[in-house]
Amino acid sequence: MSLLLGPILQFRGINSNAYNVSALVVLPLGGLSPSVKVPSGVTAGKPLATADIPLLKPQYRVWRIDFKAVQDQSVATTYTIKIEGTETNFVVPAEGQTPRIAYVSCNGFSNPRDMEKVDRNNERWEHMWGAHQGEPYHLLLMGGDQVYSDDMRSNVSSMKTWFAKPFADRKKAVYSKVIEADLDRFFTRLYLERWKQPEVAKVFSVIPTVMMWDDHDIIDGWGSYDEILHSSPVFQGLFAMAKRYFRIFQQQLIQTHPHLKPSADVHPCAIPETADGFHLGFTGLGELALLVPDLRSERAPDLTAPRAQRTRVISPVSWDAIYAWLGKVKGHKHLLLMSSIPVGYLDLQAAEKTLDLISGQQELEDDLRDHWRSQPHRDERKRLIMRLLDFAHAQSCKVTLVSGDVHVAGVCVIESKLPRHGGDGAGKIYQLISTGVVHPSPPVLAVHFLESIGGSQEQIDYGISGTMLPIGPRGRYLIAARNWLAIEPDEGSKGKTRLWANWHVEGLRHCVTQVIDPVT
Repeated sequence: MSLLLGPILQFRGINSNAYNVSALVVLPLGGLSPSVKVPSGVTAGKPLATADIPLLKPQYRVWRIDFKAVQDQSVATTYTIKIEGTETNFVVPAEGQTPRIAYVSCNGFSNPRDMEKVDRNNERWEHMWGAHQGEPYHLLLMGGDQVYSDDMRSNVSSMKTWFAKPFADRKKAVYSKVIEADLDRFFTRLYLERWKQPEVAKVFSVIPTVMMWDDHDIIDGWGSYDEILHSSPVFQGLFAMAKRYFRIFQQQLIQTHPHLKPSADVHPCAIPETADGFHLGFTGLGELALLVPDLRSERAPDLTAPRAQRTRVISPVSWDAIYAWLGKVKGHKHLLLMSSIPVGYLDLQAAEKTLDLISGQQELEDDLRDHWRSQPHRDERKRLIMRLLDFAHAQSCKVTLVSGDVHVAGVCVIESKLPRHGGDGAGKIYQLISTGVVHPSPPVLAVHFLESIGGSQEQIDYGISGTMLPIGPRGRYLIAARNWLAIEPDEGSKGKTRLWANWHVEGLRHCVTQVIDPVT
């Protein structure tokens, strides 16, 4: 049988000296399990059927094959595997080697008209493929909006009808079997069509991924809507369906029939004892640890909180579990935290007020009001920053944030002058922003305004500030062009690895670079 999709590689952590990778493939329903051949040094588990899709009236079967690869003690190793006659390979870093990482976000278009703004939709994916051929990447981090569900508003008839209703009528509308079946078919088609595009599929087949969703993987602005809409049966049904497909494709987990509870299958690097969501933590990546919180599953209005704080990003129970995991991270020189939305960025409240006066900016407005610096999220954000600064000093570990979502590239530095955070560099957290790999940048007028507020310093708390750094041409703070980010260890500084953040920007011959020094 020919593959309908895949293989899509996923990184599933290191344990017992084994480098764990899985591969997702989609085949027609009713056939045999996929054939698998592996070389010496790799063991393959029995192919596992994780879902039949569409979930209500299946046509295809999704399979996951788990691999354990040996890490060489001295050099990176390329392993070639064959699934259903399709040969692919991936590179496993040497034992103790900090991996070479590529990062992307915003893999699609929120509006069909955006396609007219670019020459080749997947040009940055082609560029990454070429760079990987020269010096391979070990991990591909995908920070959100791996697919764009926006066109369900216009191309799914039952949802188009629902969105056309007044809020009060949407609240009362039933999540009918027709809507459920329409969304089921929509998400099947969305993943298969978007991820089988040749430029994307080639990269997915050779670099193991770590994915975390954002709003467009569900619906634009999910979690930031008014309670009357957020809790409506149709919106909750939409979220449940999007979550099932996120489990299947982005987390490669087992999904049972849609009317049953999700399978107990969990990602091997899932952080234990969280309330909900898909919070992930990876250790043992050389000098690097990786924290990947889920900023969407637990977003909800909190009606017990003061009015100005009535939305949350992550529940207190899950924050406790994440901080407990962080407390057990020992002996790493660098923590990379993948936050789908930037923790350090511009003052978007001022931008919101101004953009209200500009017609046609609804997409950008939604992104702004979803952010960490929006008033309802500021206390939650401040606690996160404080905990990261305390962790960095206690463990002599550099902390770096990597994010997408805003359709521009940029760098912010969060810096503490407090004595308790020391003077060894631990009190300085860099925020790297890379977005989008496919989605074009915002309109010129919007970018011009954002640039005008880029130089202002944010006072996060006493002794703690946030400042955008000029990295663009002529001292600009934002790079308004499609890009992807490489995070590469400095091999010449063993024991105190320096990281080089290199933005590969469409239209530029040379990378834009930010060097991140280790704690001294």
